[in-house]
Amino acid sequence: MGVDPIDDDESSPGAVPSLEAVLEAAARRDQRFREMVAVVAHGPGVLPPGVRESLIVGTAPPEGLAAFVAKVADGGLAVTDEDVTALLAAGYDEDAVFECVIAVAVAAGGARLRTVEKLLGASS
Repeated sequence: MGVDPIDDDESSPGAVPSLEAVLEAAARRDQRFREMVAVVAHGPGVLPPGVRESLIVGTAPPEGLAAFVAKVADGGLAVTDEDVTALLAAGYDEDAVFECVIAVAVAAGGARLRTVEKLLGASS
């Protein structure tokens, strides 16, 4: 883990990987991404799995989370301490806020990955 999957073979640095190596790396990446999504959506947590799943697939978030989810989905730079304080006051605990951020980040990462794949497909 932590090693570029395309560089798994012991070829010289900067060597161009074979198409087979690239395809194998993509398959491993896809499998790991699916496993991560499953854990984030259905693993242990304080937010119900249905809520985490809805955040990942992009359906309407529960009442009170919509503005926060929009800020996180937009990159998170607009999230303030006051946003978190408001969620805590609304009854969410810090673990729930964290799980919300992770689920939205997974959704954003998946969307970016699909965009790159479409761009690469369009360029070939």
